[in-house]
Amino acid sequence: MRRSPLRWLSIAPVVACLLVAPAVLGAGPAKPTPEQREARALFDQGLALSDEGKWSEALEAFRKSDDISPSTNVRFNIAASLRALGRYVEARDTLDGAVADAEARKVPIKPALKTEIDKLREDVTTKIVRIELQKSPTDAEVTVDGVPLKLASDGRAELDPGKHVFVISAKGHDTTTVTKTLSQGDPTLLLTAPRRATVEAPKPQEPPFYKRGWFWGTVGGVVGAAALVTVIVVVTRPDAPVVAGPPTSTVDRVFPAIVRF
Repeated sequence: MRRSPLRWLSIAPVVACLLVAPAVLGAGPAKPTPEQREARALFDQGLALSDEGKWSEALEAFRKSDDISPSTNVRFNIAASLRALGRYVEARDTLDGAVADAEARKVPIKPALKTEIDKLREDVTTKIVRIELQKSPTDAEVTVDGVPLKLASDGRAELDPGKHVFVISAKGHDTTTVTKTLSQGDPTLLLTAPRRATVEAPKPQEPPFYKRGWFWGTVGGVVGAAALVTVIVVVTRPDAPVVAGPPTSTVDRVFPAIVRF
């Protein structure tokens, strides 16, 4: 039967696991615990799924096995599954973490497994796209595929080849989304967040004259003066006509003849 180009990734884990799995997964002289038996069952399930090319399902099974009973060879299979899925950065980091963890736990790695780890690491590393990221403004924040972008020690970004969605944001600038398909021929990536346009607030319009203070002050003065005049007029105007009274003397008075003496 013809095998796929990635078949060496699944064969090597099987061979390595046959060499070291009994001791790691608890199949030694001591009776395995229920957890160890479950981890081994998940591991075997992952192998069967990888044989069928179901890498996503195999990855999930391997990770569950490693969560129950951590082991270097299971993590090698995790990295192999990630490599098959095109997730090269994660595969490399998984291999580095497996070796570092084994050293911290002082668990020796079999030479055959170490050789396979080195081969797989070299293979995935050559496929990683390393780009120089240029940002404008320089203090902008960048996320890639919804995750904050992490830079390597040399300031470059390490990403898998293929399509990625970048979002750049900064205070006072418009948040900008850029979709970019990366390959080994893209050494530099420029991301720019344009400065946000400032909108001037409209100038307040002057109120109409009849709403201004000076207008009502003038009107009030005029009305007050008119009222005063009215009062004066009312006070000084006679209420009734004056009736003539008798003269103070009879000088120059003419009496009718019938009453004359």
